[in-house]
Amino acid sequence: MPKLPKITTLTGSSVDILNAIRNNATQNYQDYVPKATPDAESIRKIGAIIMDFPNLQNEFLSALVNRIGRVILTSKMYTNPFKMFKKGLLEFGETTEEIFVNIAKPFQFDPATAESTIFKREKPDVRSAFHVMNYQKFYKVTVSNDQLRQAFLSWEGITDLVAKIIDSLYTGAEYDEFQTFKYMLARNILNGHLCPIEIPSVSVENMKPIIAKIKGVSNDMEFMSSKFNLAKVKTHAKKSEQYFLVNTNFDATMDVEVLASAFNMDKAQFMGQRVLIDSFGNVDSARLAELFSDDPTYEALTADEMEALDKLPACIIEKNFFMIFDNYQNFTEQYNGEGLYWNYWFHTWKTFSVSPFANNALFIPGTPSVTSVTVTPKTATIGKGQSIYLDANVEVENFASKAVDWSVDSEKSFVDISGKVTIGADETENTVTVTATSVFDKTKSDTAVITVA
Repeated sequence: MPKLPKITTLTGSSVDILNAIRNNATQNYQDYVPKATPDAESIRKIGAIIMDFPNLQNEFLSALVNRIGRVILTSKMYTNPFKMFKKGLLEFGETTEEIFVNIAKPFQFDPATAESTIFKREKPDVRSAFHVMNYQKFYKVTVSNDQLRQAFLSWEGITDLVAKIIDSLYTGAEYDEFQTFKYMLARNILNGHLCPIEIPSVSVENMKPIIAKIKGVSNDMEFMSSKFNLAKVKTHAKKSEQYFLVNTNFDATMDVEVLASAFNMDKAQFMGQRVLIDSFGNVDSARLAELFSDDPTYEALTADEMEALDKLPACIIEKNFFMIFDNYQNFTEQYNGEGLYWNYWFHTWKTFSVSPFANNALFIPGTPSVTSVTVTPKTATIGKGQSIYLDANVEVENFASKAVDWSVDSEKSFVDISGKVTIGADETENTVTVTATSVFDKTKSDTAVITVA
């Protein structure tokens, strides 16, 4: 189970930091280094002692990074704008299994059939999704002897050194987490994984019908339905579990008081459920390209995709929509005696994923539609008992779902949800036809013909 780290804050001065390190240091360190007092001369005296002994330097910097650094980092880790979506730290394992049990089927009461069905099994509809650690990065910074010596020459020197070591590492990690979050959301929108809801074009004049639409969808989510999630399981989301991600431009246009009433909340309560995003399409492409340069699955957003995403005003997501875990965090350091400097590394491993069972709604100022469905390959020849994977390419407008339902015209062969076709060992037909039908628009489909060898 993931857990949130205990949040501890460190707001002290250089004196507080020096004494915190001393209080937890070895006896040798405490014997040489006196307790700091609130004056610049005391700090300079401690600095002179530490700089004269390499072993004291190592212990001081190690404590500064590994103890003070972790306190600061842990305190900051959960102040990002999307903290409510993170699930915490997974201390063990690299894979999380999310399990959803769909509602049970009803049966007609009939005493006449009870004696023959009493021991018949009825398997529950259990769905699962696996979220795998897919993000392993580290950040590096160097501190020289001269920089350490300068830290003891001014009142704010120690805190400035902490900022150089910790803030530079943390800021890089935090910024990249934010960009990865936005990229993941953008890709899921582009892939049609969010439920599209058509609204009028965004303008001051259209605010009333837009808010009415948002309120209607929010209300509908409170009732059991399979409409608002990718897996099409029957579930619901209370108002308190719904979060409103809103483009900053749309937020500036709408009346927050009116929108809060749409969620049946007062303004103060609603502000906790409202999460601002500068734009659904505004990502740092250069940074992402550097971040995922060795990831073959990374696909950069095109200019047209970013422009289309930028027009989206808002979406509603259930709290458990984002499955984001911290898998591992570690500070480590190494002294280079030849170069007289310390290198520090911050490693951070994470899981970025989304739940197919969580409710969501994407508000689109346009009409979602499916243009075409194309199955490839169109023909194939395989033997009985063998399998082949088919692919369905779905062209859409305005972020309609790209999901398809697969079917086969033979009772002795079958096709699964991924497009894997398996010819039955007892298949009697010479050919079987496999059809992919758009989930969003049942009138759009395509077929492939499999010859049985």
